[in-house]
Amino acid sequence: MNQSEIQTTRSLADQAKNNGDFSKAIQYYESLFDATKSDVYYYELIKLYPEIGDFKTAEKIIKRRVKKYSQRPDYLVDLGHIYEVQKNNKEANKYYNEAISKGGNIDIARSIANQFLKYDLNEYAEQLYLMVRKKNKNPNLFRFELARAYMQQGKTSEMVDEYLAILGNNRGHLRSIQNIFQRILHPDPEGIQMQMLKNKLLRKIQNQPQIEVFPELLIWLYIQDKNFDGAFIQAKALDRRAKEGGERLNSLANLCMTNKRYDVAKQCYQYIISLKEKNQYYHAARMNLVKVMKLDLLSKSDYNRSQLIEIRNEYLKTLEELKISARTYALQIGLADLNAFYLNDVDTAILILNRVIKLVGLNEHDRANAKISLGDLMLLKGEKWEASLLYSQVEKAFKYDQLGEIAKFKNAKIAYYVGDFYWSQAQLDVLKGSTSKLIANDAMELSLLITDNIGRDSISEPLEMFARADLLIFKMDYQAANTTLDSIPKFFPSTRLIDDILMAKFQMAYQQKQYELAKENLEKVISDFAYDVLADDALFELAKLEEEKFENPERAMDLYKTIITDYPSSLFVVESRKRFRFLRGDDIEKQEDEFFEGL
Repeated sequence: MNQSEIQTTRSLADQAKNNGDFSKAIQYYESLFDATKSDVYYYELIKLYPEIGDFKTAEKIIKRRVKKYSQRPDYLVDLGHIYEVQKNNKEANKYYNEAISKGGNIDIARSIANQFLKYDLNEYAEQLYLMVRKKNKNPNLFRFELARAYMQQGKTSEMVDEYLAILGNNRGHLRSIQNIFQRILHPDPEGIQMQMLKNKLLRKIQNQPQIEVFPELLIWLYIQDKNFDGAFIQAKALDRRAKEGGERLNSLANLCMTNKRYDVAKQCYQYIISLKEKNQYYHAARMNLVKVMKLDLLSKSDYNRSQLIEIRNEYLKTLEELKISARTYALQIGLADLNAFYLNDVDTAILILNRVIKLVGLNEHDRANAKISLGDLMLLKGEKWEASLLYSQVEKAFKYDQLGEIAKFKNAKIAYYVGDFYWSQAQLDVLKGSTSKLIANDAMELSLLITDNIGRDSISEPLEMFARADLLIFKMDYQAANTTLDSIPKFFPSTRLIDDILMAKFQMAYQQKQYELAKENLEKVISDFAYDVLADDALFELAKLEEEKFENPERAMDLYKTIITDYPSSLFVVESRKRFRFLRGDDIEKQEDEFFEGL
């Protein structure tokens, strides 16, 4: 049989097999096997003979193979499997054990084990691996293979032991083993498996304190459980032992800030600052400590002016130590923000930002950001055209950059605030094509608001009042904003702005941490405007409110599901699906990966 005939016959055999005509397929494969003696056709045949109940022929062909190739004990596994299919477990075990007994050589053992795994005979593969280890007096043989065999049998504790042994010999496998644990040990609603892993790690750390990878894995484990206190303790101990100079603590602090665990973030930064020798992380830790102190205070609902002044003094004290320069840019911007928006000292904030803009060595992106911040403060003071001038400078200098688009959007909002709706909309139409999803969405929302509320019977006054209220919200003058918003339906009962007014009231209540009031406004939008453009916005905000502030994951899941099913074209569908799956406990990518990137 030449090559062309082999290819033709193979095609006919495969076609017959796929069509379920096993007898015809066997005829073709038998002719191929007789012509080539290839394992390819041998395996096809021993799979197909049982399909037609012809076990005797299968046994015959396998025994012939075993006899001819005595150096290939993996064929014994095929023979054992044929007997097992016939429920002749005694004969099956006989040949399985014989195969194991011939696996002293590592390479031969691997081929036998692969054959066991092919038939999902993980327990025999396990026996083989352990026998070869013992015979060769090498406990590190087949670590990964044995771990997988344990996993397939549900022997989680033994599997973990193997992976930990691998790490003890080579920390280079850390990330891959973390991924394995993340995949295999979840879902774990009662935390039993993760607790088992934690206990094993603690014993490893106690018995082998010189191996640093075990504390690293334990830190990772604590982070999976959102146990940042435990992560801090281990990270600090490892930093001291390995003399890392605060690197790990700096990464952990940043992750804690992202997760709003400001208390642990402060401990991390304080530890870095306390190190005797000032290191590369000292400067950033000094600045970030003040930042996290500010975030921690503002996250509370009962802070007062004296506490804000204490934070301001910390800013000033830190600036005095680190000096005013381009390196302390973030610190100066934070101080300006504190003065302007929380201490009502806009003039001091303006002085700070003007000084920042003139700093020597400041990169142009940071300078432009400072100009945008200064423009915001000018807007707070009512200096709309000064603000517009600053935004225009940034827009011109960064025409093809996201910074330029931010400045352009802010200029469009100024036009909206002063009632120049048509010019504002022209700018917004350009920004709808922004590469930044956030800017594009904001531009689309504002443009839609304008479109829906101008030109209707030539009355633009309701939108003008709403825009004034919007500016008052930006200035944090919530009392005046509420008064203005309440006046709109009184003077214009048929206004289409009612759902927008409710969303604005939600925004103000949320910013003042009045979460019950915020919830009431959202629920009114959902009940009264279920088919209007803001319904999905309100649903998404309410879902986040239930999840993050009221800690009601079941209700949040219901709301996310409603967005997915009832508003399939919503911009919030992707994020809602992600949050729904996370609350359900699905294994999705976690933000903690940021922590490990630099380690």
